[in-house]
Amino acid sequence: MRRLASLAFSLATAATLFTPVGAQVIHRIGKPVADTTPPARPTQTPRRPVAAEGHATLSGVVYDSLHDVPVRGATVIVAGSTHQAVTDSNGVYRFDVDSLPEGVATVGFFMPGMDSLGITPPARQVGIHHGESALLDLAVPSMRTVLRVICRDSASEGRGLMTGVVRDADTDAPLVGALVVVMWTEMNIGTSSLSKLPKAAHTTVGERGNYRLCGLPNGVALRAQARLGTKASGWIDVTMPPGGVLQRDFLVGQRLVAAAPAPAVAPGAPPSAEPAHKPLGTAQLNGTVVGADGKPLEGAQVYLVGTAVGARADSRGVFRLTGLPAGTQTVEVRLLSYSPKRYTVDLSPARESRLSAVMDAKAQVLGEVTVQGKATSSIPGFDDRAKRGMGTFLNRAEIENRQSVLTTDLFRTIPGLTVGFDGTNYVVQSSRSLGSGCQVQWYLDGSPYDNSQNDLDQMLRPDDIEAVEVYKSASEVPVQFQGRDASCGTILVWTKRTAGRAKKNAAKANP
Repeated sequence: MRRLASLAFSLATAATLFTPVGAQVIHRIGKPVADTTPPARPTQTPRRPVAAEGHATLSGVVYDSLHDVPVRGATVIVAGSTHQAVTDSNGVYRFDVDSLPEGVATVGFFMPGMDSLGITPPARQVGIHHGESALLDLAVPSMRTVLRVICRDSASEGRGLMTGVVRDADTDAPLVGALVVVMWTEMNIGTSSLSKLPKAAHTTVGERGNYRLCGLPNGVALRAQARLGTKASGWIDVTMPPGGVLQRDFLVGQRLVAAAPAPAVAPGAPPSAEPAHKPLGTAQLNGTVVGADGKPLEGAQVYLVGTAVGARADSRGVFRLTGLPAGTQTVEVRLLSYSPKRYTVDLSPARESRLSAVMDAKAQVLGEVTVQGKATSSIPGFDDRAKRGMGTFLNRAEIENRQSVLTTDLFRTIPGLTVGFDGTNYVVQSSRSLGSGCQVQWYLDGSPYDNSQNDLDQMLRPDDIEAVEVYKSASEVPVQFQGRDASCGTILVWTKRTAGRAKKNAAKANP
């Protein structure tokens, strides 16, 4: 009620500041700025309100221009009165015209998430005449307007805004003072090598639990977390959408104890309903795993990322995870012959959380060596090395066929390699070096690459990769890639950037 009273006061005191009927207005620190952004083209046509015969109404649609959808559950009020209306599933609201005072009325609305954007809900004026119906639509400003007002510097640099609300997972109360951190990695291209440049941005949650982070890059894998003291959410993967405005809320909870090692599952053994693990909390996650055709996928494995907690789906595709830490977390779903898939879930000990996972991307298992009679890659020397018959080679077409979610997924079916989890990231190891601490040697675009932090998934996506070469022992490795220690295996990753440069050089040499 405090928010609605504040909104009513703002509408009443600002009534003389609005532009003529039909213009949207957005406020910044109490100063009105006209919104001249052309309205976004809706993805669906809202159902227009229809007044009952002989009954005059003031009605309209509240539209969310950020997401191109009508707003359900928005509270619409008329300044200077106690009248309120809540929009239905089509975003429609209605008032009885005869119950409103005649004259020019200022109408505004409130919806969840507006606080985190830090803008006053847009308002419009309409003439009220008893006995006559009137139509008045309301809308959240477009993404471009939000960026221009809130993140003026970011908008011009092609960067975006991440905003949302942080709450305590146990009480649902706003978590004032919590820290929201976003991390990513950028490549620094030198004359003879590539280096990683870690980047981070953070902000503190405000008094209403809301936060805003400007300047986040587009087209880069981002990892985000909210935390306060000993409480924290999990690290989740986020990507800035093309419009440049990302809304992401967080639940923050307490993790109780460390997880026990994941139990080994023998090949061919019946799926266990719930692998044993030490409880990390009191939250639980129930759900189903189905294929693209809607049929249940028995045996699908569901894991809480960053822990050893997991379960398998039964014959109905149903799974259940218990003893989970409260908060916003990431779960991963895996099944042989399907590409793994990740989901972000909000876990609370006070209520049940559910997940409906759909495995709609098939993965193709390839052989160890691929040798073709014609060129398969534009990477210099790739085809010649493949013809030697030593090592495993993936060209661009084979990488696309695997439909991998993460870069490390490319190596899961390659003989001689295993992919484990170190509690934070996935680790690619040689099968011969398990437990010995021997590190696989990496090259990126022909230069040595330090992957000691196992952050390859944060550096590259499968879509960025043109070709891969895997050598299991030092005797297989070409002399130019021997490096300091090739005994535990060597992996060469070639990006599309290198392939494009090679094509340009070839075109210049053969005009």
